[in-house]
Amino acid sequence: MLTTISVVFLIGGAMTAPTTGECPNILDAAGVSQMFAPMIAHSIHSLTLEDIRYFFEEDATEENGIPTVNMDLNSDRRVLPDAPLAGYDDDFSTIGMKTFDVVMRNMNRTWWGITNFNTLDKLTHAFHMAEIWDKTAEQYKLVKQLLDPESEICGCITDIENNDVLNYLNLLAFKIKYPGITSGNTTLTDQYIVSRAKRSAAYRFGGGYNFFGGGGYDFGWKRSGLANFDGIDFDLSDIELLKDIADKLMDGDEAVTEQVDSAEHWQTWREMVKEGMDESGYYDLAVFLFCMLN
Repeated sequence: MLTTISVVFLIGGAMTAPTTGECPNILDAAGVSQMFAPMIAHSIHSLTLEDIRYFFEEDATEENGIPTVNMDLNSDRRVLPDAPLAGYDDDFSTIGMKTFDVVMRNMNRTWWGITNFNTLDKLTHAFHMAEIWDKTAEQYKLVKQLLDPESEICGCITDIENNDVLNYLNLLAFKIKYPGITSGNTTLTDQYIVSRAKRSAAYRFGGGYNFFGGGGYDFGWKRSGLANFDGIDFDLSDIELLKDIADKLMDGDEAVTEQVDSAEHWQTWREMVKEGMDESGYYDLAVFLFCMLN
């Protein structure tokens, strides 16, 4: 895989910006997988600036260009343009303890993180993501030695408005906020639509509304395949988009109904998080982060 990218780099070097139509062939020749966009969305959705500095670039700034899903589920802003500072406590010496501390400090905030996840669910998810970044870090070091940030490859990688990375991040934000929204379960999706409308009305009158249904996001990026985002405008509000998301982007992704509340249920989660990504996913992420950060 890295041999492929080194050859492309040595042949090409810095080039003019490629067109959107040229990018699929450029990325394919560089060894970037066809599942690039959904894998990147899954891999960066909860990335923080502290994580970037620890695993990839220690001098990364707050304007880092790595978009992430907003952890504030009450916000109407689904995707943030930069990985934010999470407020890791530097009194702790390990990244694991810093991550643990952030989750625990937010454990009473039901609107933070992922809908319907209990504290152990959120910890499992946080450590699962850290494991992905740790496995990517070694490939990142190699990519950094071989790839020119001014190359056509990076020109295609950083065009997140046209390569579907932003689309998949927005879709993931919906799946996190409304678990099962793309499952095809019309009873559940209709409940979200009605409840969201009530919530919007409550906000207009200064109140609040708990519109979340049962179950939580199931890490189901692998099963989702490639989505067709034609006709989906993610600039619209949740209430304007929920029906289209449910109908046009239906992929069978169901919410996880079992929480990490017993040894038996942990076995389900254990197998789910052990799947991780294959080697192509770590490579894709390393190339993406290098191009975006340099």
